[in-house]
Amino acid sequence: MDQSYYSKDASSDEALVLRIQQGDRDAFASFYGRHRANMYLVAYHLLRDEDDAQDAVQELFSKVWQQADRIDTTGNIKGYLYTVLRNRILTGMARSKHLDEYINSYLAFERQSVSTTEETVLVRELEQLLEEKVNELPPKMREVYEFSWNENLTNKEIAKRMAISEGTVKQHKHQAMRMLRGKLERLVCVFPLFF
Repeated sequence: MDQSYYSKDASSDEALVLRIQQGDRDAFASFYGRHRANMYLVAYHLLRDEDDAQDAVQELFSKVWQQADRIDTTGNIKGYLYTVLRNRILTGMARSKHLDEYINSYLAFERQSVSTTEETVLVRELEQLLEEKVNELPPKMREVYEFSWNENLTNKEIAKRMAISEGTVKQHKHQAMRMLRGKLERLVCVFPLFF
């Protein structure tokens, strides 16, 4: 193996990725050990499910091993991992029947004192994306969604406030989530996915 790998920076992310690109399993194990816990915490905060978070992290590192040649070793490798993980999770969110729960978890992540610039940027991107899509909903549907989402009102409370039936509230909520899911899924498909 090239002696440059054993320089004082041999354990840097850049050096590890260069070694992974050469098929070095030990370098991959070191890289995985270094970033797995942090990536898992991010995934868990977003997904609120241990199995889903483990699956997301497993898929992330599987892609790192399989397609390491696509990683720019001169760039921000940690930011790269966050971006790939974020895009995978957003794709899953957009296709999920529980989109509102995932978005709630994602936005709650920001309130828990987000610690890195990358994480802050990811949360801001989702907030902006969601806000744009909510603003595109028909007015009554948007109002129902905002009462439910922003004010945590029950269907009964929303119905009373808007002078409509609870059935109409449920219908608006269902249609709003279906429309948002469709809009987000289309946007996620054109996100700059790295894999």
